[in-house]
Amino acid sequence: MSVDRSLTGADLLRAAAAEVCSWEEEISEARGRQVRWVAGEYSRALATVDHPLDSEAEARALFRRAAVDAYLDLAARGVLRVRRSAKAHSGDNSRQTRIEVLALLAKAVEVYADLPPQPDPVRKQPVPKRARSLLRTSLEEIADRGEALPGQIRMLALGATAVDTGARSGELCACRIEDLAPALDKVRIVRRPQGWSEAQAYVELIDLSGLSRAALRRWLVERHTLLERVRGTTTALWVGLRANHRGEYTVPPGTPLEPRGLYRAWTRAVDQTNAQMAGEPSWVPLPTRMEQLRRGVSPKASPAPLQPDAEQAVVLLDHVAECGRALAESRRSGEPDTDDELEARLACRKALRAAWAEGIEHTMQLSTLTEAGLTGAADLAAAGWEPALLAAIERATGWGRPSKAKAV
Repeated sequence: MSVDRSLTGADLLRAAAAEVCSWEEEISEARGRQVRWVAGEYSRALATVDHPLDSEAEARALFRRAAVDAYLDLAARGVLRVRRSAKAHSGDNSRQTRIEVLALLAKAVEVYADLPPQPDPVRKQPVPKRARSLLRTSLEEIADRGEALPGQIRMLALGATAVDTGARSGELCACRIEDLAPALDKVRIVRRPQGWSEAQAYVELIDLSGLSRAALRRWLVERHTLLERVRGTTTALWVGLRANHRGEYTVPPGTPLEPRGLYRAWTRAVDQTNAQMAGEPSWVPLPTRMEQLRRGVSPKASPAPLQPDAEQAVVLLDHVAECGRALAESRRSGEPDTDDELEARLACRKALRAAWAEGIEHTMQLSTLTEAGLTGAADLAAAGWEPALLAAIERATGWGRPSKAKAV
């Protein structure tokens, strides 16, 4: 659908933004938010006396260099903000984003955009191995402290996962309970490099360290307690600890974190932790920018499909059922922890990991194990399921445990 060229000013910008956001194969959700943000800013600029154009401006005039420069200047000074901020001016990254979005808006209305040149981005140096080792040591020191606050527990899990995976904040925010392997030994990350479209996203499976597994276990318990006060179901792995605002609306605790909220939550928890730990002999302050966690990280990853293959899924679930029946039989007929049962446990865990790697949902695997005779919490733990993850699945779906699945 083309943009109505008879529109002017703010109406034209809103229509152009809607058109750009409709390009599903090219525009990610994050880029869509940026498009709406810039269109809103430019609309407000037209209403100011410091911009040479007004609400009657036509498409060609909006994207001439003088008009663009005037908008960018007002935006950089913070004049166009909807909410007040302690930081009045915006930086080079925001300017670059605005220019990129203006090019998309001009493309949508099919006019030439005379935009300022953009300098090549500064190449960031990776964090040295020694610094990453000290960072992990600091995270481990936090993990050893039993009195950590909820924000610090989440910070620990986020930091450890970021160090293992090198994931961007947007990639972390996109993580769901489904993206954790049954034993918490692996995580699925949907990679969306900056500037790539949704169609270019790809999936990697990455091993998690012992620190990450322990941190995620603690966070899942804390998350479960938090969600007891929240209505509805939540599948997001990372959620907020307190009420917050999104535009004019108040969102309750337990709402999935977005990249900006994740950044603020990390910074707040790190500042608090660095202040508490200052003066400890082995303490090395944690970085306040999450980006520093992922720089220089090259995790060993294996590729995985974005969507499971239907035929392969049937084969893998049949194997899960076969291994589940063997484990159930060994637990019923023999002494606990015999060689036969240990072999059955190992086979079942391998089958579950393969099914998860294909992208088969947790609840489908759990239902298959239920039908195979593994119905209790101890049975599922023997099959390789982390109890804290089972509780999260039950909370996310309403009946995740197989014992409740039959009753539905």
